[in-house]
Amino acid sequence: MTTSNPSPTAVAATPSPPPVVRVEGRQSRRRTVLDAIAGRYRFVPVVLMLAVIWAFFTAQDSAFMGNRNITNLLVQIVVTATIALGIVFVLLLAEIDLSVAANSGAAAALTAILVVNHSWPAWLGLLAGIAAGAAIGLIQGAVVTQFGVPSFVVTLGAQLMLLGAILVLLPGGTGQVSLFGTGIATLSSTYLPPALGWTFTAVGIIAFVLLRLLAVGEARRRGIEMSVVREVVVPGILVGAASATAVGVLNSYLGVPLPVVILFALLAVFSYLTTQTRFGLHLYAVGANPDAARRAGIPVARAKMIAFSLAGALAALGGILAASRLLGVSASSGTGTVLLESIAAAVIGGTSLFGGRGSVWDALLGALVIGSISNGLDLIGAETVVKYVAEGSILVLAATVDSILTRGSVFARATK
Repeated sequence: MTTSNPSPTAVAATPSPPPVVRVEGRQSRRRTVLDAIAGRYRFVPVVLMLAVIWAFFTAQDSAFMGNRNITNLLVQIVVTATIALGIVFVLLLAEIDLSVAANSGAAAALTAILVVNHSWPAWLGLLAGIAAGAAIGLIQGAVVTQFGVPSFVVTLGAQLMLLGAILVLLPGGTGQVSLFGTGIATLSSTYLPPALGWTFTAVGIIAFVLLRLLAVGEARRRGIEMSVVREVVVPGILVGAASATAVGVLNSYLGVPLPVVILFALLAVFSYLTTQTRFGLHLYAVGANPDAARRAGIPVARAKMIAFSLAGALAALGGILAASRLLGVSASSGTGTVLLESIAAAVIGGTSLFGGRGSVWDALLGALVIGSISNGLDLIGAETVVKYVAEGSILVLAATVDSILTRGSVFARATK
């Protein structure tokens, strides 16, 4: 039996396979973009949202971007950003701390009592308040890790106990302590001379560039090729331009506020801690997969206890800065929207609720978003209910985006 070759007409009629290469190429690019937005470029949507907010309020009232209002805005967000910075450490571990607001109020009350009623030096009272906050956080972390109690329950109970402690500390249970004329009060009323403001700015930019160089060097030692231009030069120029613009605006009014300097110093220190130290590596590993981290020999319990302790210390500092700005403490210290705004700032800034992903700079970005909305609505005379609805809506939106990015990134990696 003979087999005839197919005719040219038959060959031409045979359907060709689909362009798999092009489809796979598009899917690969989609996965790359999704991973980038879910990871190192998570800040991009936040910055775009912040730009939209600023443009909207500037259109409503040109005074929004004036030097006076920018100074007030930065001073206003310091407390939220400081407390949110501590929240970031806990969220990186997929935990939560609901006691930070009450902890901030209790630490501020303790500091005020020591400085005013017992004549302690301001710096010593400040250290005592921060130490007390850190101790409270450490105890909570120990209960969570040693007894396996969910952090939601532990910190919720601690919140109620700390609110009671504030009433015990203050005179008569419902009184208040004035900080007027004390060293604590001068924290929020001190502005740096222009020359000193520029000096701190230069130091901050140099520190940022050095951190980026260290990150590139560490990556190359591990065999990962990274571009110095893309990873160091471009970010350095952007950060330098933004910092110089901000300092120029602040110096045109009263100067750089001391609380803002404290906040950026904290961000720089903890940025180094989380990106260039063993503790930072452990923090992200535990948050991403605690079981795998435990099998790898990482001390999971110790990492969690340190994170809760840092959250407590930063909450205490935030409470003291708030008391400095209000010139006193009262039974309402640590109440109101402090807790919700601090958690919202961390989440809106880009820190994942599912652990293992985020940056200390998320606290600043999220606080800027929350603070800009609050400041702008106050400037245009909007009602309080509008402020609550706007902040709540953005929080839900940020949490939804985080969930979508997390699921999409995991799915993309699973289908590679």
